[in-house]
Amino acid sequence: MEVVKLNLKSKESSPLLREVIRCVALAKQCIIITGAGISCSGGIPDFSSSDGLYNKIKKQYSGTFRSGKDLFDARLHRTHESIKAFNLFMGLLKKLIVNAKPTATHFFIKKLADMKKLKRVYTQNIDSLEEVVGLNVDWQFERVKNYQAQVVQLHGTMANLRCNVCTNIYPFTQQFCDIFKQGRRPHTIGHLKPTVILYDDSHPKGLEIGKIAKHDEKKADCLIIMGTSLRIPGVKALIKDFASAVHNHKEGACDEWVELVNIELSNVEKMTATRPSKNQLTKTNNKIQYKI
Repeated sequence: MEVVKLNLKSKESSPLLREVIRCVALAKQCIIITGAGISCSGGIPDFSSSDGLYNKIKKQYSGTFRSGKDLFDARLHRTHESIKAFNLFMGLLKKLIVNAKPTATHFFIKKLADMKKLKRVYTQNIDSLEEVVGLNVDWQFERVKNYQAQVVQLHGTMANLRCNVCTNIYPFTQQFCDIFKQGRRPHTIGHLKPTVILYDDSHPKGLEIGKIAKHDEKKADCLIIMGTSLRIPGVKALIKDFASAVHNHKEGACDEWVELVNIELSNVEKMTATRPSKNQLTKTNNKIQYKI
């Protein structure tokens, strides 16, 4: 696939940038989907980079994991060695999150909220930096029918720990962080684990997220996707549903641009000369339950 590359200093990019600005300016119900890329400049490096946490843990526990991604695979956390590596990873990640700062992207999202243009943020991130800039989060999804939270955390949060036996929730404090960094697990009745969703884990609030997304589809008039490589099937399905909904919105600000979700173009000239057909994007997922 080819990707649009913008040069903010080039006049050739101006037409597209003006169109993007126009779409956002006219929008009243923005849906934003975010991934790890929006937090990198805030102090949380991409896990998969050469100096990222994946490779750091992989080197320390060579032979335990085939790839850094395995650290988030629920099926592999069955041996003492793999559990120890996972706990160390979580401790190091928590330290990065505590020291991280919101980025310009987080403040941009907050600005949209202040301007009454934000419908909802659906984030794959577990750093909760949205809360730092003042966006509200209800990670327990207690009032789905009239859901007021501005942020939906698709993959959970590192702000809390949950006991695997009694299911009680505890704040992920510095004391717990120090224990995790040693590769150990805090003991309660059972064991405490961060409230994040691992690969092959079912989301405990998947049905609630699906209901919220279906409700948001009815109002959405602008879809913005930032900082994600779109490798998670559940996220891709969610984006296709929102893109289709925005495209079909009768009063959408610029629905023709939504179709670019499934089309990448090599340059601005090609994009402005060739618009995708109305049938380019189709709704492919009718399930209302969010799954990773």
